[in-house]
Amino acid sequence: MVMRMQLPDKQPLMENVVVTSAGELRALVEEIISKGNGAFLKIFAKDSGGKYYFTVLLDRSKVLAAECLIVDKKQDLNGEEAISVLKSLIGKPMVVDVYDLDELEIKLSIADNVDVYVRTPKTPLKELLETTGEGPPAKTEEMKATTTATVAKSEVPATLPVVEKVKAEEKVEETVEEKPEAIPEEPKTAPAPVKEKPAPAGKPEVVVNLNGGSVPEKAFQVYAEDLLKEAKRIKGLTISRIEFDANVGEGVVYLNVHIYGNSDGGARDIEIAEKRMLHAVSKYAPVLLREAEVKPIVKDVSIVIDGQEVKPQEIVNRDKKKTGNVTKDGKISLAVLEDVWPYFSAYARTVITEVESTGIKVKKAYFDVKGRREFEVNLSMVAEAGMTKEAVERILRDILTRHARELGRSLKRYITVHNIDVEVLTPAVTSKTAKETAVVTSSKAAEVLAKKELLEKEVEQLLKQAGIDELAPFTEEKKKEAEEAMLRGRIQPAIETLKNRIHAEMKLIPRVTFKWLKMNHEVKDSTIQLDIEASFLREETGGLFGSFSGVSDSKIKRDIESTIRRILREVSKEYSIRIELRRLNIIIR
Repeated sequence: MVMRMQLPDKQPLMENVVVTSAGELRALVEEIISKGNGAFLKIFAKDSGGKYYFTVLLDRSKVLAAECLIVDKKQDLNGEEAISVLKSLIGKPMVVDVYDLDELEIKLSIADNVDVYVRTPKTPLKELLETTGEGPPAKTEEMKATTTATVAKSEVPATLPVVEKVKAEEKVEETVEEKPEAIPEEPKTAPAPVKEKPAPAGKPEVVVNLNGGSVPEKAFQVYAEDLLKEAKRIKGLTISRIEFDANVGEGVVYLNVHIYGNSDGGARDIEIAEKRMLHAVSKYAPVLLREAEVKPIVKDVSIVIDGQEVKPQEIVNRDKKKTGNVTKDGKISLAVLEDVWPYFSAYARTVITEVESTGIKVKKAYFDVKGRREFEVNLSMVAEAGMTKEAVERILRDILTRHARELGRSLKRYITVHNIDVEVLTPAVTSKTAKETAVVTSSKAAEVLAKKELLEKEVEQLLKQAGIDELAPFTEEKKKEAEEAMLRGRIQPAIETLKNRIHAEMKLIPRVTFKWLKMNHEVKDSTIQLDIEASFLREETGGLFGSFSGVSDSKIKRDIESTIRRILREVSKEYSIRIELRRLNIIIR
């Protein structure tokens, strides 16, 4: 039989993840669901009865649709039967592919698999994933234990004295309840920190230190509960203590929040836990406004995991983006996290090389890559092309998406192409034609001037003979006028090209938004002198509790000036005209 469930057309977030226990499977599902609105799982498992291949559709709280293929028998089960088989296998080794789904993708998946959806009981994830994992064997052990107890009790003679009979029954109970003995009841006998991890079963300690006024303690308890709920969704994290230092003012409370805990995960898991808890402190702080009608202002946060303290600025520095040129000529620039800069710089060079092979001449390209665990590629570009803007965008999206897919496989990260902004300039052919026209014009003018020189010399000779010696200044002035007339044919196209290029490339300057450009020019002695004024709006880099940016205005101004001067050199060379920058005013607000 053929499996019917259909998956949205997307790459898996994680492939071939091996889980060996119910706890690992639960942690995997909780991690993926915390990132979106649901998930699609492909699970391969086997036992003595055969091999099984499951497809399971989940939302944040329950199973929506499930199907199972028994590979050896080619038998197809769905709905309740599939869930029953999956429950019996939880705890055994499994290989899982995970797809995260947003709200729209969940609805489309339900529509695509509606026949399986209506047959599947909406089983809560808690019920499915909290299965002990041993399945039928566990039941057998329980039956054996019950049988042992029954036999043992039956072996107690009815003629024994009551005290002896009670003692015998107590011994039987001790043999049946051997498992709880493995967990020490007294924490003093188990001082190791690992043994203290069941603390969340009891409540972690919540300490509130108030200064300057009073706020109902219940508000802080609700705040702490929200933080603990967030912590439970983080793999391997256990919170032991939350401490609030609150300074109460008029309608506001200034907070220092300290969270203490430990983690049984690796360095990467701890890093994720730190970051998510820092965000949670800011995210859930408004509960104080709702519960106690005071506005919370978070002044300081510290997360201490396994005795190591981390501050918000350390997280910002860890996630710091690097912005710089990929090529020496500054044609390609990139902004991405420092730890993946080498991969995306190679990606940018490869993409632009392929784009130029299609006949598109790239003047400037800026790649802004957002995200950490998943990446979103945004491209702003200025290019010359003999095709429409829509055609250029179509070619770019195809090339960017194809190479993003290949890079995603290498990095084992999900990479999407989001926004493409292209400014298409007049092809370079136009400037060449203008240059050729200028050359033709100049050659004709040279012939005319040569003839004029001969005539002027003859006239000068005649005037000298007549005693008149004032023609030289007049001829020089006429020559200058002719040269200016010849230059005028090239000046206007050069100014238009200059305006268009500066306007287009100012949009690509990172960390600022281009607002407006004013450009005035004056021709002096065959040189164009320019006055340029440009205005930009500073973009604030969002941090956890404010804006953090390590780039000064002076650095941004230097980048803008170098871009403008490069454009002037290029246009000057194309039109064979000398261009000077007389005044430049850059405004950053």
